Amino acid sequence: LILSNPEVYMESNKETLGTVEGRLDVLRKCIVSEENSVNYYQTLTDKTPEDTDVNKGMRRMYHDLMQEEKKHVTRFRELISQWEQKLKDLENN
Repeated sequence: LILSNPEVYMESNKETLGTVEGRLDVLRKCIVSEENSVNYYQTLTDKTPEDTDVNKGMRRMYHDLMQEEKKHVTRFRELISQWEQKLKDLENN
């Protein structure tokens, strides 16, 4: 499949029950991945001592990355809610 015109595949007004279920499936997998990343960076932060400036820098970077992943989790939750509502709307029509 060549996506020379990707907007055709992204039009939310042409959604069906199946396409919305597919979107939700992907989003649910993505949120698991993002949550795993949050846990990973937390583990790295916890296991890195604060005994040198290099380690302090590493801990700060891990923390910054963890915060970024948390933003992704929040965004995926918002998208899941939006697409679950779209699914309900399609089911009721």
